Amino acid sequence: MEHALIYCRVSTEEQAEDGHHSLATQLKLCKRAIEESNKFKLIDDGVFEDPGRSATNMNRPGLQDMLLKIQDDKTIRAVFIQDTDRLARNALDHMQIKAIMKKHDVELFSVSQPGITDSPEGNFMDLVIAGVNQLQSQITSRKTLKSLELKFWEGWWPTGVAVGYLNAGEPDDEKKRIIIVDEERAPLIQEAFKMYVTGDYSVFEVRDALYKKGFRTHADKRLAHSKMIEILKNPFYYGEMRWRGLINTGKHKPLIDKDLWERVQLVMAKHNRYACRRQKFNFILRGLTFCANCGQRYTAEHHPKKNKSYYHCNRSGDQIKCQDKYVEVWDIEQQVANLFKYIEFTPNFTDRLVTKIEKIYSSRKEVINKDKRGLNTQKMMFEKKRDTAEEKLFAGLITDDDFTRIKVKIKEQLELLQDELYVQDKKLNMRIDELQDMLLFVRNAYEAYTKSPDEMKRLFLGLYWERFEVADKKIQTVIPSPIIRGLMQAEDMVFTKKYKEITGPRIITDLAVEFTPFIAGKSKSKIAPKTQKSRQIAEIPAMISNQPNSVILDTVWGDHWESNPDFCFHKAKS
Repeated sequence: MEHALIYCRVSTEEQAEDGHHSLATQLKLCKRAIEESNKFKLIDDGVFEDPGRSATNMNRPGLQDMLLKIQDDKTIRAVFIQDTDRLARNALDHMQIKAIMKKHDVELFSVSQPGITDSPEGNFMDLVIAGVNQLQSQITSRKTLKSLELKFWEGWWPTGVAVGYLNAGEPDDEKKRIIIVDEERAPLIQEAFKMYVTGDYSVFEVRDALYKKGFRTHADKRLAHSKMIEILKNPFYYGEMRWRGLINTGKHKPLIDKDLWERVQLVMAKHNRYACRRQKFNFILRGLTFCANCGQRYTAEHHPKKNKSYYHCNRSGDQIKCQDKYVEVWDIEQQVANLFKYIEFTPNFTDRLVTKIEKIYSSRKEVINKDKRGLNTQKMMFEKKRDTAEEKLFAGLITDDDFTRIKVKIKEQLELLQDELYVQDKKLNMRIDELQDMLLFVRNAYEAYTKSPDEMKRLFLGLYWERFEVADKKIQTVIPSPIIRGLMQAEDMVFTKKYKEITGPRIITDLAVEFTPFIAGKSKSKIAPKTQKSRQIAEIPAMISNQPNSVILDTVWGDHWESNPDFCFHKAKS
């Protein structure tokens, strides 16, 4: 007798145990059909099941195992199923499975659909039924989505609930599911937002801090980094629901307010904006360099055969290609570094900034030391409890098991406190390192920039420069960042006039007049920008106020800078 397999599937775990289409019912019907055929016999390990799996795709372990069995075992000649909708509810998947079976001379038998045979009429009926199965699945899906959408507009989240909340039955109607606060996890979610908004913690550090406080996955592991980002970006926590392009205010209790959520998004954007991500070749000028001929952004790439890296114009897809030359990475990056030779702060500003830095460091140091004192006090208390437990053990007042349990618990608490002390020391060291870099930059910008790692260089570049325009392998035009443009206009308040000695690239500190990019050898652009957006980038950049940022000046000069005669230009221009 020829060998046969059986495939069974149900969509939900409940159906797997009960109902007309339960796994047991399907298996029983298929076995009976094999016995009555008098042609096939079920081989050992020939039953493949997918409990709680949708048939709208082929990502099912049981189905994949069965298809592998068909390909590996050349003696298989038949597969028995109860209905074709058990096999697939997608016509394309159904035909693909049938094609694999046909390739290996395996016939499909549907117990409740005897009209499906390996004949022209039978194949036609099989195709029609497969289409009907798909139609039924899509109609069911549409009805489900409509009911979920109705629930969404009623103010309740329609699918899996966010971390920090639980699904529960409504007090007046247990069948109606609502969202309630998870009293165990919600405080930790709130703490995550409060930690991150300070700017002192990375996503990894927030996640690890929550882990130490008991915030874990169902597998008792740390939360994935991507999941932690998803939590910090989720507006659900301040009461706004976003689902399938729809927006509504939820009836659930918010864990945070909108202001805190928005500040967290700003901190995250700041952390990511100038981040130097790990990659094989790190091009620190990406996003800051543009072609002076056509206005397109420069890109960078490495050429393995030459073992060299280049920046070049990213213009492509037009009938006319930009003819700007490739420039080696080291060359243009050195040109940018040389610009920092002309960044020189006034002695008065330097002295005031040093004083401010000392004040900031002292204040942060005092806060950290206060936290450390509190942690050390807790550590001494637990050490005292451990000593007391040891005395009770020697006196026979507690059993060995009780002492072991107490000792393990105290050890865990001491380790957590030691970790927190380490974090506080690390924060203090990071602060002094950051302030040291700032002091060096104020006193010698070029030396500080060249000595910095790529991550710090990227930060300096983003802080000081907005745009470099390149043509013929040379930087032709430089636009400082808005705040630096404003400070350069402040007439010896912050910067000396040394930057005006630059004879190479043209530094634009005043965008009150229309800015036109440099065109080598011609007064008009060689190539018309290919899109309206490109034209705007190349010809008419955004108009930004040149007035100094009062917040920055207040930080260094104090609250009386407006009364200083040196600042009268500010009021006169306004």
